[in-house]
Formats: sequence, C-alpha cells, structure tokens
Amino acid sequence: MTTLPRNAADTANIAETAMHANLSALADRLAEAAKLSDEAAAACKRGKINLAIGTALPIDDLLSQSKALYDAVIALHRHANRE
Repeated sequence: MTTLPRNAADTANIAETAMHANLSALADRLAEAAKLSDEAAAACKRGKINLAIGTALPIDDLLSQSKALYDAVIALHRHANRE
C-alpha cells in the first residue's frame, strides 16, 4: 500500500475530525454515567440499595471508556501541534 504525503493542513483537519468524534463520544459516555448515577441515587433514597448498586455498576465501564476517549483527544492534539 502506498501512502501519499500529507501537508500540515491535511493532518490538522484529520486530527480535528478525530478529536470532534472522540469528544462527542466522551460526552455521550459521561451523560450516560450521570443518568445512571441519578437513577442509582433515586433508588438508594427509596431504600432499594441492591437496585442502586446494580444501576451504578455500569458506571465503572463508562468512566474507563471516558478516560480512554479523553486520552485519545489529548494525544491527537499533541500530535497535530507537532506538525
């Protein structure tokens, strides 16, 4: 496979597109985590502790995904600014 050389503007545009996609995905994951947290708190307030914990468990995975997306955005930003 042959790779065509890219100029700095092309690289920056690709990085910006990727950062936008990752930030949008990050916002979705964090919104879902916030929603689950609210639901878990409401269940806890009603005395449904097991339901609260079961509702909150997926937050761990969402936060892990969020951290990966955030790290990707920062890496893309740093790489794009090196060009």
